[in-house]
Amino acid sequence: MLAILITSLIFMPLSLYIQLASGIASIPAVAIIMVILFTEIGRLLGSPFTKQEIFIIYEMSALAASATCYLAQVFKSYLMTSPLAWSFKVNGVPLPLAIPSWYAPPHDSIAYKLRTFFHRDWLIPLIVVNIQAGLFYYLVELSLTMLLAHLYIEVEPLPFPFASIDAAVITTLTERNAEDLRRFVMFLYPGMIWGAILYLIPVLTGITIVPLPWVDFTPLTAPYLPGAPLGLATDMVAYVGGFFIPLHIATTMLIGSVAVWVVGNYLTLTAFRSYFPEWVSEYYQGMNIMNIWQRASLRIWIVPQIACTLAVSIAALVFSARYVVRAFTSLLRVAEARSRTGYPSLWTLLAMYFAGSIGSVILFHVLVPDYPLWLAVTLSVGVSFLNALISTRSIGETGYVISIPYEWYATLYLIDYRKIDAWLISPVIGGMPSAEGGSPYWAFMVKVGYLTQTRPMDVIKALVYTIIIYNLMSFVWMEFFWRLAPIPSAAYPYALASWPVQLINQVVWITRQIRLSSQQFITPFIFMLVLSLAGRILVAKFRIPFSPVALVTGMNMIPPYVIPVFIGSLLGRFLFPRFFGKEEWERRRAIIAAGIASGEGIVAGIGIALLLLSKATWIKPW
Repeated sequence: MLAILITSLIFMPLSLYIQLASGIASIPAVAIIMVILFTEIGRLLGSPFTKQEIFIIYEMSALAASATCYLAQVFKSYLMTSPLAWSFKVNGVPLPLAIPSWYAPPHDSIAYKLRTFFHRDWLIPLIVVNIQAGLFYYLVELSLTMLLAHLYIEVEPLPFPFASIDAAVITTLTERNAEDLRRFVMFLYPGMIWGAILYLIPVLTGITIVPLPWVDFTPLTAPYLPGAPLGLATDMVAYVGGFFIPLHIATTMLIGSVAVWVVGNYLTLTAFRSYFPEWVSEYYQGMNIMNIWQRASLRIWIVPQIACTLAVSIAALVFSARYVVRAFTSLLRVAEARSRTGYPSLWTLLAMYFAGSIGSVILFHVLVPDYPLWLAVTLSVGVSFLNALISTRSIGETGYVISIPYEWYATLYLIDYRKIDAWLISPVIGGMPSAEGGSPYWAFMVKVGYLTQTRPMDVIKALVYTIIIYNLMSFVWMEFFWRLAPIPSAAYPYALASWPVQLINQVVWITRQIRLSSQQFITPFIFMLVLSLAGRILVAKFRIPFSPVALVTGMNMIPPYVIPVFIGSLLGRFLFPRFFGKEEWERRRAIIAAGIASGEGIVAGIGIALLLLSKATWIKPW
């Protein structure tokens, strides 16, 4: 508990500042640093931490450092006061004048000039946020975490490929087996060297040797493959993760990514350019990966991605129906389930789920009475479970998480909603990854807990404590940074560059500058549903390995992130088993990967800390 509190007091402001200044998240570094710090303190005091205690510190420190709950509230001030926001109109009214007072203080509120949450104009917006996005959201997510962890860890066991890396860090540093520790330290050095190249040298010298987050090949490939966001991620962890991905999964992910982002983007700019005029007009040779990713997502792939993800979700629910029934049945046997996991009864979990989802629908209906109530209930109760089912399954199968993108915005667009209120708030639609982790990542934590012999309910208790701490500290630190300097401003250059883009991406939905149609949804949905069924037959009848979940996961990831996974999987399948020996590689690969990731994380933490110190003086005039 003390470690989690210290993380929120010391590392959360570091993480928040770096995100505002450079957009880099320092979460892995924080987790590694906290584990090393506390394991050494425990040994020096003659009271070493147990593996279970270090597991809690490792997972919860990352969560406590990464929370940015109140950053969205500061963004509201930018939405209400920015000249860019005033240039957009909703039904003839400038955007800030159309926004209701329950969402943000009025545009002329003194709270924006004082840059503080401690003003009466913030009272209603913060109460609404903390009830809707806080209480109801966490009730839904915690109940889904326990339900889906029970389903995919005990009833239908999935591998959760990356869980073994976290478990290896924890086990190696607590048990201190001589051979494991030797290998861990041996591979710490390559990670530290690469971390120094990526993070430390640019901070100390201002010279970038290897760019973050990727090497961009689009200037070379654009004349031959226009619109293809080709490149390679430069973080070594992207390649190390591939060690744990079966080759057929990595191959399927690569096929999905190339089919959408390379072949698909190319065809929409050549053979089918008349169908996507906005994308054709916005694309130009020289566009970098980030711009291609953003514009192609908005102009082409939003609805097909929603359709494909929903189709795979439904197929997964159908194929896993017997496992879902078995999971619910086993949770009904209260004594047996509690003795093994400590979870509450099924009825308690369902009560939490329906209290959160229905409660959020009621609050939403009070604030937005003109939105169809039946649709709000369907999305909050039904789609939340589907989201959790497919997101947790994808992280359990591939190590990477997928979710239905922009599902709320797409629904508003397709029902022709013309007011602004429902664009600003929604009932809780859970089961998706979020800045706070969400049920897919929390279920992943439970899996790591199993590998470190930690009782699942202890993970949930630690989660609840961490949620309370990071919500309080996020409020305190965002208040501090906002008072220190305007956000965005030159003091926070990444926010200065990215917030206008974020605002435009939100407003183009509200002002209906994106073209969506039911045909864009129906064709991909039917195609992916048929493909999922065919894939099931291939696996069952002919033993041909095919994963629709891996395919859709790849479709949602751009090539710079998928190619390293494929390379890592190839190396882990063919090269390293020859070098180390197959049995030795299988036994030690988690320790090797943990050493590389830890080395990079430690140096990244040092580099980010030095960056924070170097920038400290130029905020002084504020």
